[in-house]
Amino acid sequence: MKSFLRHLFRHKITATTLLVSSFIIGLCALAPSLFVLVVLDKYLASGITSTLISLTVGAILLLGFEFGFRQNRASMIQAFNRKIFQPLVDALSKKLKVKQLSGEEFKALEKAGAVIKGATNSSITGWILDWPFVLMFLIAILLINWTAAVIAAVFMIIMMVLTAQRVNLHLQQDSTANLEIFLTGLMTIIILAVGSYSVLHYGNITIGALIGSNILAARALQGANKYAKAKEAIKQRDRATAQIISFINKK
Repeated sequence: MKSFLRHLFRHKITATTLLVSSFIIGLCALAPSLFVLVVLDKYLASGITSTLISLTVGAILLLGFEFGFRQNRASMIQAFNRKIFQPLVDALSKKLKVKQLSGEEFKALEKAGAVIKGATNSSITGWILDWPFVLMFLIAILLINWTAAVIAAVFMIIMMVLTAQRVNLHLQQDSTANLEIFLTGLMTIIILAVGSYSVLHYGNITIGALIGSNILAARALQGANKYAKAKEAIKQRDRATAQIISFINKK
């Protein structure tokens, strides 16, 4: 992550803006789970329609804010990454035109160039920026339903390990996606099974808290998977950058 932080803080104003945007996105992302929790536990108990309308409008507004901030952040990241990496891609293209290379060397550098071009994509940077707020989801689950928080944390660790070891485990991209779906479904089943038992026999959580914590757990698991993928992508980007810079500087 050191290379990512160096890359991000080359322009402190841009970095600060992206971090603030990510914070707002993280807060707005809590809306669906909190909406479910409050509606099931408060509205259904009171039956006041005006309360439901207010909650619904508020939740929709927060979702709209999240969408808007995500769109704006994506545009900023793409512009920032192009500013950083496009000169490197142009320098590589220029050097390839005047340098004689073997077929294997050319393919290796062409592949490295493709990795760098892909670095202008906003997803990788966005996934890393979202990671602290994924941990915030976990803290929120802990406050709502500690058993769900423990289960979610275990599944997050499993997901991150499997994603990081995808190559060693010979998992194809489709297999990784299927595994994510399987783990998400399994986590949901376990959280609801354990939570339902607690609701019925101990009464230490409410139905709204159970369902709300499950929504947050799914978001946290998805965020953990994206973070693990982003870490691997950044490692590939660092290797490609080093390879290209070495070639450009070679006389």
